[in-house]
Amino acid sequence: MATQSVKLRDEHDAVQKKTFTKWLNAQFSKTGKAPIQDMFSDLRDGRKLLDLLEGLTGNTLTKERGSTRVHSLNNVNRVLQVLHQSSVDLVNIGGTDIVDGNHKLTLGLIWSVILHWQVKDVMKDVMSSLQQTNSEKILLSWVRNCTRNYNNVNVLNFTTSWADGLAFNAILHHFRPHGFSWEEAVRLTPVERLDHAFTFAKDQLNIERLLDPEDVAVQLPDKKSIIMYVTSLFAVFPNDITIDDIREVETLPRRYKVEHEDGHAVSALVTQKNMCFSELTVSDWCSIMCRNGHNPKLVRLQWS
Repeated sequence: MATQSVKLRDEHDAVQKKTFTKWLNAQFSKTGKAPIQDMFSDLRDGRKLLDLLEGLTGNTLTKERGSTRVHSLNNVNRVLQVLHQSSVDLVNIGGTDIVDGNHKLTLGLIWSVILHWQVKDVMKDVMSSLQQTNSEKILLSWVRNCTRNYNNVNVLNFTTSWADGLAFNAILHHFRPHGFSWEEAVRLTPVERLDHAFTFAKDQLNIERLLDPEDVAVQLPDKKSIIMYVTSLFAVFPNDITIDDIREVETLPRRYKVEHEDGHAVSALVTQKNMCFSELTVSDWCSIMCRNGHNPKLVRLQWS
């Protein structure tokens, strides 16, 4: 089981690297900067990170042009200083981590930037009006509000609920009902549905294809990548959310908080039964949780 968890983390890191690179290059294209090829090596001298922050903050940031380690550290430390001044949450990330090309912490740094400017900045007005600080909860409330009239769709999280492609298409169809046939989208395979949604969003809404269908149609999609893309949809569509929508999310049964191991079992059962995640019965979920070592009595009590 430990080996499987490590494999899953590695897969998620690979997806994040791909998705975050696409996001970075989309930001660079806005300011006429050259794209990067390899996130882990191209960000090490700090210059591309300063380019990124110039675009996000609108401020000109001085870069050291030398090629020594000292120049790179000075650039990266300047990046960390700007992020601190912008109240970006950084945990245990130092200049040497980025200059040394630490994969995990480089991903963590870029996610912190995305979370601040892509997620929280896009949602700040809604968060303020509802007096909420949890951007993920607001985003899930919005998604459930958009998709509640689609019988095939029941979005419970930012992982397994998106693997079959229905949720993405439901959001798009909700706001663009004449843009495509919902019935035809349902008849597609998960990979085809995902490709359809990402293509439609790019062609009709100019939303970057940050995700690849094959990275989402998996047992447990990467949560950060899903949140990043859904936030792009949130940014271009009306986002009327009420406190009742928030409360509805807060009352979702705990059983829908799927762990890594449970996610594998859930996906396998969905594939076996040729159904959607939202069609799993209480009996199905109980069986999965118990097989994965959860206490049967507690499971049935929690699900009653």
